[in-house]
Amino acid sequence: MHKRTHNLITLALAGLLLFAAKGSFADERTGLRGDPAAIEDAKAMVETMGGLAIWRDLESVHFVHEWDIVNRPDRYLENEILDLTGPRSYVTMDSEIYSRTRAYSPEHGYWSITNGEFARGSEESLANAMERAPYSIYRLARAVARDDDNLEVRYGTREGLPGSPTLEFADTDGEPHGWIILNARREPIIWATMQYIYVFGPLARFGNLEVPNWATTSNGLVRYEMVSLTGAPQRPELDLFAPPDGAPVPRRGRKVDTD
Repeated sequence: MHKRTHNLITLALAGLLLFAAKGSFADERTGLRGDPAAIEDAKAMVETMGGLAIWRDLESVHFVHEWDIVNRPDRYLENEILDLTGPRSYVTMDSEIYSRTRAYSPEHGYWSITNGEFARGSEESLANAMERAPYSIYRLARAVARDDDNLEVRYGTREGLPGSPTLEFADTDGEPHGWIILNARREPIIWATMQYIYVFGPLARFGNLEVPNWATTSNGLVRYEMVSLTGAPQRPELDLFAPPDGAPVPRRGRKVDTD
């Protein structure tokens, strides 16, 4: 065989081997990252919430809460449609004396209509929503069920909660942005983002999903009861999160709304 031809064949084979090696390394990186024991418990949690197979295929959830807040004279019903494929939420809140619609998304920002008055959310409100959105317990359940390699699951501890191992959920930055404490049956009993902490009641079944049937903040001053929950294998239309036609264009740095 001609020496040049032999060298070309050798280079080609080396390239194929390198390509195959890169493929195998990529395969090794797929799936949830972190502590195997923590990942196993996270998957056990999703099984208690209706099963990995159910949560894997969900792309949205629609739930209804009845909220009771200590400094309000009314209770109100909240309907929320949550896009599980991205940081998007649409909510209506209604009582006999109160009406509010609120939405956030990367495409349309943060906005609300409270008792008929439209407002744009501040940049801070949008940033807070974008930070906590991936760590909703529903989005976490879907990410765990789908072995999302953007998510790292590990065990940590929390000050004031000795002896209670905490499932921490971190993004690719390695910092935990959400955490959950499980009971002995691997059911979630405390859930938190960097902004909120909720204590959960027992799981209740809604269709094929099982989720906490009530929750309260750690100080007990805010609580909700789950009225209904349905999931769907389709994501919501993006137009759902758009403000109404004729809404004012946001001005940078303007602070007019809160979470």
